[in-house]
Amino acid sequence: MSDPKILTKRELNEKLKAQIDPTDPSQSPKRGGRMRGSPAVGPKPKNIRQTVFRLLSYMGVFKFALLFVALALIASTLMFLLVPFLFSFALDNHFLQFDFEGVYRIALIILFLALFNSMVRFFSRFVMARISQKVVKKLRSDAFDKLMKAPVSYYDEKGSGDIVSRISNDVELISNSLGQTVLEGINSSIVIVGAFFFMFYLNWMLALVVVAFLPIMVLFTVKISKKTRKGFKEQQIHLASLNGIIEENVSGLKTVKLYNQEEPFIEEFRDENDKLKRAGFMAQFFSGLIWPFIHFMNNLIFLTVIGVGAFLHLYLGAAFVTIGHIAGVSQYSRQFIMPISNLAQLFNALMQGIAGAERVFEIIDAESEYDADGEVSIDTLQGEIEFDDVTFGYDEDVLVLQDITFRAKKGELIAIVGPTGGGKTTTIKLLNRFYDVLSGSIKLDGIDVREMKKDELRKKIGVVLQDTHLFKGSVFDNIHYGDFDATKEEVLRASKLAGAHDFIVKLPKGYDTEIHEGGQNFSQGERQLISIARTILSDPDLLILDEATSNVDTRTEAKIQESMNLLMEGRTSIVIAHRLQTIQKADKILVIHKGRLIETGTHASLLEQKGFYHSLYQAQFE
Repeated sequence: MSDPKILTKRELNEKLKAQIDPTDPSQSPKRGGRMRGSPAVGPKPKNIRQTVFRLLSYMGVFKFALLFVALALIASTLMFLLVPFLFSFALDNHFLQFDFEGVYRIALIILFLALFNSMVRFFSRFVMARISQKVVKKLRSDAFDKLMKAPVSYYDEKGSGDIVSRISNDVELISNSLGQTVLEGINSSIVIVGAFFFMFYLNWMLALVVVAFLPIMVLFTVKISKKTRKGFKEQQIHLASLNGIIEENVSGLKTVKLYNQEEPFIEEFRDENDKLKRAGFMAQFFSGLIWPFIHFMNNLIFLTVIGVGAFLHLYLGAAFVTIGHIAGVSQYSRQFIMPISNLAQLFNALMQGIAGAERVFEIIDAESEYDADGEVSIDTLQGEIEFDDVTFGYDEDVLVLQDITFRAKKGELIAIVGPTGGGKTTTIKLLNRFYDVLSGSIKLDGIDVREMKKDELRKKIGVVLQDTHLFKGSVFDNIHYGDFDATKEEVLRASKLAGAHDFIVKLPKGYDTEIHEGGQNFSQGERQLISIARTILSDPDLLILDEATSNVDTRTEAKIQESMNLLMEGRTSIVIAHRLQTIQKADKILVIHKGRLIETGTHASLLEQKGFYHSLYQAQFE
């Protein structure tokens, strides 16, 4: 016998892709989102104009504060632009005539203008910091609100790492962009125009010397800015991918350790981290090239203006070029060149902010599941269920359920059994309107669920899942989650009915014991009992149990089953189960195989038929 081939991780992934279960939307190639570690959609601006105006609409609430800041900044910048002009005037009219009193007066004026400019800039930055943080707070809130209202199908298509990256990293890009671009954009634009005007006003010949260098400055800045934007775009792509890897491996750390796969995942992280490092280096490298070049050109232009000015002063005379002209234009050349580089840097920051804003707006613009909500309000449900020729698929070309028809009367216990991937859990998702049917209808008490308000429908349906999720907080908080209006006595009563009270009171802090992330400091059975207590507290009219005891031992299962029997009393209940001994007393058993309802009946009648259910029963007990 030949030795079995040991698959590499890449080969294993390819094999797993070929075995994707079409009934699971999280695995579907069309709806399941990207594979872990694959590149995310990069932050590339698609509609700059629309995104900018939309960001401005968020800032519109603060329009009076922004207007005041803009006017104050314009005034202070114009005053600051007077400094070289006053310096030039002082040289020609006071200093060279040894009028030191006049020099002192102008020096005091220049000192006042500099002080005023510094105060206005400090105040402007303070106000803009407040405004930008309020804007990004509103953006985060709007995005998170939409995530809470987005349909389940949205999460089938988006990776959790990508979503977290949008709300954290991309919003931070917006914050940085708003904080920089508004103030510096106004200031740099005014300085460029003002310096240009004053240079030509003082001496047009020297001004032309400065303008002659502009094509070189603009060409270099544009070329470098393109490479910088590309680097920052790739940096955000790999950062989002890295977040996905971290989130997935931290949440599944036990599985990683169980299969001793730390090294492959560490290698994958290192590979993506290395890509992020290279992208970050290129972004920072090209971004860092601009300032040395600008400083070099600034000094070159400054020396050129002085040299040309001195030559013209000596050969043409003071009537054409004065010492004050040379000093003033050389100072304005510095003020003129630096804002150009500032605008290039601001453009990079603006593009990053716009790209981040587009990704955040994609969340805000995502479809809310309540946009296509029903209008029928629900006070109570009697519990009559009717599936009428229901057909559904997460993708229309891959059907998960086909022609499912059954009815349940008030108070009946309906069990759904069948092989894994047959579509059992999908029926529950349709009943809760996580998805809507492609054809046919699902009715509760004779009303199509598509006509009902989703939030009211779900309040009337209690669900106990196989994989229970507990939130960070106390045990009391997690039970109270079932009904925030419930009193402490009602929470304790629900806990006792669920059979959870006995183990809770033995905890170090009883009901105040903190639950770690995901409830990992509790056993599966304890988490399940807390979940049942939560469901009892919600007092549902219809109960759904999806493999609620499949992950616990026999003794705990008996305890949970006793709690569920109390919970099911008087309620229409649907139980999805693999352990057939738990549903032998069901009023009706539905056997679903490959998306079709192939058998219906009681436990005894289905055994007599000697069909598919009989084979399942034999596989488990005989």
